[in-house]
Amino acid sequence: MGQGFVQPVTSVPSAQSLPGQSQPALPENHPSPEIIEQLQALEQRAGEHEHDVQARVALGNAYYDMGRFDGAIPWYEDALLLVPGNVDIRTDLGTAYLYTGNPIKAVELYQQSLEVQPDHAQTLYNIGVTYLSTGNFAEAQGNFEKLLEFHPDHPDYEAIEQQIEHIKETHPQGAPL
Repeated sequence: MGQGFVQPVTSVPSAQSLPGQSQPALPENHPSPEIIEQLQALEQRAGEHEHDVQARVALGNAYYDMGRFDGAIPWYEDALLLVPGNVDIRTDLGTAYLYTGNPIKAVELYQQSLEVQPDHAQTLYNIGVTYLSTGNFAEAQGNFEKLLEFHPDHPDYEAIEQQIEHIKETHPQGAPL
């Protein structure tokens, strides 16, 4: 099961207890008390219902959206144990690994997603970006080309096409710099 979340601070005096004083601001990137309550409720739900995929995905998404990718990973992994063929969850897990500095694990998960659904747009895009960021230009180009082939109506078609052209111009052999 996933990691627990930061417990609300109870020792901070309320604005009512100190006349003329307001509560100190939460540190940057700290979730609001409302978000903490929602996370705790989801964690309780996940703990009480071991087969609740939705709670696990919601927790993974919440941590992901907060930029707490290390917190998202265990929830996505738990969800995948329940629905191992879910490409969306596996792709989000891959991206969480990418953002925690593990592009090798990210690519492994993306490749597993593509084995299940070879035309999955988000996975093709993410694996292309990951390969691009690691200097594997040939793989980045190939995955971007597949994305455009499978999804000619992709909303970022032109930008992806420009990226492919840039790779061709700057790395004609697909080799890293």
